[in-house]
Amino acid sequence: MIEAEYEKPLEACTKCGVIGRLYRHGTKPVTYRDAPIRGCHVQILARVQRYKCRDCGGTCLQLLDGIRHDRRMTERCIEYIESQCIRDSFTRISEHVGCDEKTVRNVAQGFVDRFKAEYQPLMPEWLGIDETMLAGEMRGIFTDVKNRLPVDVIPGRDPKSVATWIMVNGGVGRIKGVATDMHRPYHNVIRDLLPGVPVVVDKFHVVRMAGNGVDQTRIRLGKLAGKKVNLGWKRSKILLNKAYRNLSDKQRFNLQMWLDNEPELAEAYQLKEDFYAIYDLPKQEANEALDNWIARASTGPLKKDFKELLSALKNWRSSIMAYFDYPITNGYTEALNGVAKVINRQGRGYTFDVIRVRVLGRFAPQKEEPAMQDLIQRTSSHNIRKSLLEASDGQCQSCMGVFPQAQLAFHHVKPMAEGGGPELIVICQTCNARLGDSTRETVN
Repeated sequence: MIEAEYEKPLEACTKCGVIGRLYRHGTKPVTYRDAPIRGCHVQILARVQRYKCRDCGGTCLQLLDGIRHDRRMTERCIEYIESQCIRDSFTRISEHVGCDEKTVRNVAQGFVDRFKAEYQPLMPEWLGIDETMLAGEMRGIFTDVKNRLPVDVIPGRDPKSVATWIMVNGGVGRIKGVATDMHRPYHNVIRDLLPGVPVVVDKFHVVRMAGNGVDQTRIRLGKLAGKKVNLGWKRSKILLNKAYRNLSDKQRFNLQMWLDNEPELAEAYQLKEDFYAIYDLPKQEANEALDNWIARASTGPLKKDFKELLSALKNWRSSIMAYFDYPITNGYTEALNGVAKVINRQGRGYTFDVIRVRVLGRFAPQKEEPAMQDLIQRTSSHNIRKSLLEASDGQCQSCMGVFPQAQLAFHHVKPMAEGGGPELIVICQTCNARLGDSTRETVN
């Protein structure tokens, strides 16, 4: 508990507006919650001056700067909660601040409403489109696949929602290319709204189908070989799924022994590897190699195993081959989908708007600060600082908030217990200012 007074007097009556007709009328103790520091909850006991007006007879309280009276919190505490609500759970934030979880939720909702009203997506030239399940419904996700940045998350993924989003945010005339999966409505929207703009089917989705074909062959032959053999094959399927160039010498040896005894499986594996290799060729050679590959896969018992890929090549060949003219992939969008799903699970019960802010706000470009890695390299105790940074996992050791690495700094602080020497900790910029320049480590 910190006791405080605000010395600036009140000049005008807040009831009638008359200036210079106030006189002191006692004080009123008011407690305000502040942002945590050094791992402790902080409350400010303010002795607020009360005034009475000689004209209207009304009483009023001294106005305090830096205070949110509706929340009984400092503005610094509000800013702390808002900065953390996109990275940490409401329950943990309430534990750090020392208030009720509902209070954190209400403060966060105010931030979410403000974000929703003010956020303006920056339309990229190379757009990634995908969808994922968030808050119980399929949502559309848009990314900048060239610069690997999130652009927006919208409530729906239907063609009307996608088309409206592109038009409202200035996509017509700016978008040069789109990376997406084999979801026909997306392609139709781009064709109708952005004629001439290339649509590239994501390489990952196509290559994955080749791996699925080998899996189908393994499963089919494994069932014929018996339960025990099938179980052993299942445990070793990673040898088939990984690209040959990524296998260790031992794995290659084991794989070769396996394939030598199973010629049909060896043929399926070779089809997969040959398909992978097509993406390393120039477009003209890739087209010829793809024709040869289709001819090989379309005959014999393997045709059924690779049916999914053969159908995709028949229906989507032009969009698949567009990759060779515009080598963009939707890999970043798929990665963002995975992160969004984790956020969705961690925040079970959160509304879509809250999840959207957590996805977009967490990965928004950060202001350039002196890089933490540069600071580590410029100090003598390199290993100590490196281990401290890794152990912190982005958490300020003063307010316990989670921050991007660029917003953290090393500091020497006096120990809480007497008799100890200065302690080196990792803290955020706000705690840096609160602890004062005297605790800052000088780095030349």
